[in-house]
Amino acid sequence: MTRHGHRTLLVLAAGVLLLLGSARAQPTLTESQAKAAFVLNFARYVEWPERAFPARETPLSICLLGRDPVGNALLALEGRQVHNRVVTVRRLANADEARTCHVLFLAESEERRLVHALRGLIGLPVLTVGDTDGFIDNGGAIGLVQGEGRLQFEVNRHVLDQAQLKASSNLLKLARNLSDLKGRN
Repeated sequence: MTRHGHRTLLVLAAGVLLLLGSARAQPTLTESQAKAAFVLNFARYVEWPERAFPARETPLSICLLGRDPVGNALLALEGRQVHNRVVTVRRLANADEARTCHVLFLAESEERRLVHALRGLIGLPVLTVGDTDGFIDNGGAIGLVQGEGRLQFEVNRHVLDQAQLKASSNLLKLARNLSDLKGRN
């Protein structure tokens, strides 16, 4: 890994710790808190096309679809800054509402409707993140997975390209798996 790649990894790790408090204040991170921190850090290492933000003051919208404890952890991130934009967090009632989000976390409870939800976002600048098995194989952009005793992630570059999102090369280097799958959508 290059020197810059090591620095990016350290920044990601430090970001997770800063977001979730010090080890003394919080001896163990819940899985939901770790996933929420990953989601926020993904947003920091992805660029959206200009059209995704109608105005300079438009917030970065992180949305949650489904029932999942990650939602409460995401709500704790509201008000943070990403790319000089205030982060807003909201729960969605259905997949159609996701069209106005910048980042969409699809909860495990949505597994049966996953392909339908992802299909409705094709071509829109929405970063989709999920933790269901095969998330990137089904057309999601970034899938959170457990591996080697820790939380890791996989990236589907084809989905990012379709959404006109640009992930930093350092983020891509940290991915456990990179795919160019077109998904089942």
